Amino acid sequence: MLRTVFKSPVRAEAELIRARLEGAGFHPALTGAAQHSSLMPMLLEVESEVAVPEGEYADAEEFLTESRLQLEGTQASGEIVEGSVCPVHEKPAVAVCDRCGTFLCAQCGSLGSPPLCEECVMRHDVPRERPRWVTNVARLWFLFWVGPPIIGAIALLLYWLRR
Repeated sequence: MLRTVFKSPVRAEAELIRARLEGAGFHPALTGAAQHSSLMPMLLEVESEVAVPEGEYADAEEFLTESRLQLEGTQASGEIVEGSVCPVHEKPAVAVCDRCGTFLCAQCGSLGSPPLCEECVMRHDVPRERPRWVTNVARLWFLFWVGPPIIGAIALLLYWLRR
């Protein structure tokens, strides 16, 4: 039996979480929306889900909770890697990027938990929520452009049935 550990309306986010779980030794399965409409990706709000076997659920949930990115308000580790220098500020390193291994100094604004370099922070594989206004615009588009032909077809059908 599978249990869901992550849900997202964005399939790429779910695929990223599935890959992270698989890399950590879990056996995840991706379910949900196969592909959104190319014209209206925001309109279809079918969520993609990542599920793991029942026996792995607690460990997978703990893994995801511990590895969640927290980029604000975190202090540097304080450990200076001997002889290493931050390539951006050219100062002694106090941390190492968790993804690519770049040295980071205390002046780097991207220190977090785990610490990430500026390039890794800018990567788009960090899950982000879709703004609410985008969903509302898609719904309005559907309501005013797709709704009238459907209502017209229903009215025509009712007219024919009453004849």
